[in-house]
Parts: sequence; C-alpha cells; structure tokens
Amino acid sequence: MYRAGAMQGKAWVATILLVLLSVLFGSAAYAGAGNFTVKTTSVSESNGEWHVKVRIDLARAPGMMHIPMRFTFSKEVVDERAIMSKGADPVHHRMVLDTPPKQIQSMDVDFADASGKVFKSTYFEFDLRRDGGYFEAGEYVVSLSGPDGDVGGSQKITLTGDNPPVYRGAMDFASGDSGKKGNKNIQAVSSGLDGGQQVASNDDTSAAPVSTDVAPEGNGGSMVPDSAYNKTAEEEAVQGHPSGCGCVAAGSGTAVGVLSLPLAGAVALMLARRRRDKRDRA
Repeated sequence: MYRAGAMQGKAWVATILLVLLSVLFGSAAYAGAGNFTVKTTSVSESNGEWHVKVRIDLARAPGMMHIPMRFTFSKEVVDERAIMSKGADPVHHRMVLDTPPKQIQSMDVDFADASGKVFKSTYFEFDLRRDGGYFEAGEYVVSLSGPDGDVGGSQKITLTGDNPPVYRGAMDFASGDSGKKGNKNIQAVSSGLDGGQQVASNDDTSAAPVSTDVAPEGNGGSMVPDSAYNKTAEEEAVQGHPSGCGCVAAGSGTAVGVLSLPLAGAVALMLARRRRDKRDRA
C-alpha cells in the first residue's frame, strides 16, 4: 500500500511539472514546429516589382491578430544580360554568387479574419521592388522567422525579368566611334582646354598673353603713401634743440644748474669767515 501511494504521488508531481513547462515555454513550442511554403516559386516582373504569395502554418494560433515576422532573402544566382560583342543583342547568363548577400524584409502578418477570429494558418502576399537596389532577376532562398524563432524551413524562389544589360566584350579604344557612345564632350588635347604638349615645351620664351589670360592695365601705385615721409609738429619742435640735460629754471629763459644756488651760498660763507679772521688779527 505504501509503495503504491508513493508511486502515485510521483506521477502527480511529474504531471504538474509537465503542465508548468507547457505554460512557461508554450510560445516556443510552435516557433520551430510550424511550416512555411512559398506558393509562387517563380514570379514574373511587372512594373519593376514581383508579387509573392506564401502560406504560414503555426503549431497553434498566436495570441495576437498581427505578428511581426522577418523574411530573409539570400541572393544566390543573378540572371545577367551580357553583351559579348559590339552591336550584339544581350545574352542571358546564369551568374552564381560566391557569397550570397542577404536582405531582410520585416512585415506584420495577419492571422485573423474580418470578424477578428485568430487562426494558426494564413495566406500572405507582398511585393518585392527592384528600385531598392537589392532585388533583381535571379534565384533566391527565403526563410521566415517570428518573435519566437524560425518558422518552417527555407524555400527557393525565382524572380524572372530583364536586368539592365552589361557589356562583357573587349574594349576597342582605337575605334573612331568609341567616343560617340561614351563621353561626347571629349576633345583633342591641343584644343586649348588643357595644357598637353604645348605647356611641356620650354623652347618658347615669348610671354605674350593668350586669349584666356588677363593683361595688366595702368599702375597700381606705391604701397607707401607720400605723406609718410612728412615730419609731424612734434618732430619739427625737437629739431635744433641744444644737447645737455635740458633743464630750465622756472621763470627764466636761460639754463641754470639746479646745484648752483647752494654752491654760491657756501662760497659767500667762506669769504665772510676770512674777512672776520683778518679783522681779529689786526
């Protein structure tokens, strides 16, 4: 009895764990288990675009009516229209790319009908335009992925149409008509638009201006004006001034040394003392 009850308890625990795992990882259960099918495996170009139809089957209906999904296109083969000789018609060549470039197209896929009921399968249609710079006539491998991972496997699709022609023949530079189909503004080197051999030659010493040169006219004048050589009033006043300290006594028009006044007083005092001494001796 005890062993049977223990086994029954373990069975209940395992069941509960499975339910929890299904609830937690339910979104991942249908991510990789779905199916992705391209209904138009070969699409013809119309007005610079290709109309593609696909079917998407999920493991169960999603929780929203619109699901953001990514279509990844890998360009493997390009239908090249090559011109092999001058004047010949383009020839289709199947050019296989060594490293297929990829382009991702993000779109919102509708899984509901007009009444709002959500289904696990849907038909989806979209356009691929040539003017984007990536899509052109060739063979591609497309895969689909949603918020929870990849959906189904990769599918192949072929976009048919006429790519711009590419010239693959030998370039004939000696032909006289080569310049007509290329740059029509090409002119001879000696036309005067560029130097060429005329400038490379140093024998010609003439400096006569050509029609495109600008000849000088008149005199531009001196860089230093004539008034710069005229003396100012201060310079005229300094001219002819006598050399020396330049000291002038206040109120006098003659130059007197500042130290002459105390020296004269000292001399007068000495003379007065000598006169007094003579009087005393007498």
